[in-house]
Amino acid sequence: MINWAELRGEHLENYTGVYLNSPANGIPSLAAEAFVAAEVLKFRENPGNYRTDFISTAIPAIKQQVADLIHAKTSEVALIQNFSIGLNLFVQSLPAKTRILLIEHDYPSLNMPFQINDFEVVWTTFENDHTLDLTNIEEAIKQHKPAYFALSHCQYLTGYLADLESIGAICKQYNCKLIVDATQSFGSVSIHVKKCNISVLGASCYKWALAGFGNGFLYVNEDMLNTYPPKSAGYNSFIWEESIAVYRPSIRSYEPGHQDHVAFHRLGFALQTIKEIGQDFIYLRITELMDYLIEQLEQAQIPIVGDFYDENRLGILVIESKKGLFHHLTSKDIEVSERGGNIRVGLHYYNNEKDIDVFVKEVSIFFKE
Repeated sequence: MINWAELRGEHLENYTGVYLNSPANGIPSLAAEAFVAAEVLKFRENPGNYRTDFISTAIPAIKQQVADLIHAKTSEVALIQNFSIGLNLFVQSLPAKTRILLIEHDYPSLNMPFQINDFEVVWTTFENDHTLDLTNIEEAIKQHKPAYFALSHCQYLTGYLADLESIGAICKQYNCKLIVDATQSFGSVSIHVKKCNISVLGASCYKWALAGFGNGFLYVNEDMLNTYPPKSAGYNSFIWEESIAVYRPSIRSYEPGHQDHVAFHRLGFALQTIKEIGQDFIYLRITELMDYLIEQLEQAQIPIVGDFYDENRLGILVIESKKGLFHHLTSKDIEVSERGGNIRVGLHYYNNEKDIDVFVKEVSIFFKE
């Protein structure tokens, strides 16, 4: 039996307000911070040996944790500072004029690296209800014949959760490679890169993985690595043969510089916590809270942006903003985000029904006027 109240204390013990902003910043646990603090002391006692052990032992272990969660090989996983850096390095490996299918109003950090480089970008759109119609996705791929389709697993503006397995099957049928930004989903829902035919998957881990800033990962499958070798390099990218540094393109090309032991030990601790709790239980907890939030909003007659089915929701829900609403919530120590003219709410496993009740009560004041 998982003690969610105890886990809440681990993350929000010192937080006095109502925290509903995990899509912006997940809150690492106190245990994670204590673990990292102990590692800092170890580094200060013996920096050289500590870094040697970190590089040779800790980094491979953390890669294995990531690989296990997404069902990949460690030879396909790079540990990077954040998704944006990883994607910007990856696009340099693609040939000029490569045709890329993107979604209008998807996350800018996903779309922009393709837009500002020498690629042929074609577009598809969300439906009026903010969903993706798989028939229209298939038609766009058939019509434009892109080499790649890049999208966010979970949309930051609406919370819409894409059906990666169905989209991956469509991409495979038309020989289109799938690129996925999982920053708004990784750590709270299972992702199977092989079943979903994902060629490239990345995430910054300061949101739903609760690993703080400065860490993330990039998965690039073996076929992609072999077909389009990386065009980036640095100290970490080399292998040593008879004390001579030798460069061969590999997944390590995407991690050219030294990793921060503080940031990545925090990631390792967070991933171990996910394993101990169970990713399926985390998903179930978030889903239960989301169901309760939707129920309370409907009772209060507060309209929700996007009428998604359960399987297309994760931890993000959006309502229409009204003049003064965001400021009012802030004044009541309720932390949410204002995005695209709407109020975005995020529910993680450390939230509870009381958080939701307080939020709905304060929002109701504006919708009753």
